[in-house]
Amino acid sequence: MRMRQGFNPNEVGAPICRFPSGQLAFGPWRQGDPMGVSVTTQCPNGSQFWGIYHTHPRGVPMPSDQDIKSGVESKARVLCINATSPANPQGKMRCFVRGNLAG
Repeated sequence: MRMRQGFNPNEVGAPICRFPSGQLAFGPWRQGDPMGVSVTTQCPNGSQFWGIYHTHPRGVPMPSDQDIKSGVESKARVLCINATSPANPQGKMRCFVRGNLAG
């Protein structure tokens, strides 16, 4: 899986998709605003929706209440959040599995 490069002050995200081989890929990227992004569950042909990746610009890599709600409603198996900043555009990422999506 390749992630986007550089700092963006808006949240960006994409579905994490899994092929039968176990290979992971991103679905369509979406850009939101500084407070949120709406990520689709649409995945490339032959893959299944597996989870959600998105950024928290200038934030912390912990799920918000809305992140948890979106993860549960979409039946995401994993929720990955990358806290980015101008000084660290690659960010610090943490992933949470379905059973641990509690605030």
